[in-house]
Amino acid sequence: MRARTKAFTLIELLVVLVVLGILSGIAIAAFLNTKESAYVASMKADLHNFAIYEQNFLLESQGSYFSGNGAAQGFVPTVGVTINATTDPGPPPSWSATATHSKTSKICTITTTGPSVWDIDCP
Repeated sequence: MRARTKAFTLIELLVVLVVLGILSGIAIAAFLNTKESAYVASMKADLHNFAIYEQNFLLESQGSYFSGNGAAQGFVPTVGVTINATTDPGPPPSWSATATHSKTSKICTITTTGPSVWDIDCP
């Protein structure tokens, strides 16, 4: 009679490896989605801060907005984020801006419908 040893069979090991592969694939996909959300959140935050810079500039310049990236006005975006604003002299004067991140293809935009009313959209 052969002595029975307690060990895993080859089939059991393969099943465990397949299950671990599936679970790691799900975890990696969720992690990549989280990173994308973080990039979008940083673009939204920078657009919000940029809108505050525009409001302050409007008050100081007595009714006009600035174009460009805001560097001349002291605005510094998050690392990897690029913001570009355009103005519309109106009447009434308004502005819009787009934000891009170097690590994602998504683009966030901000549009104004009044001096202190803006809408940030990141499709």
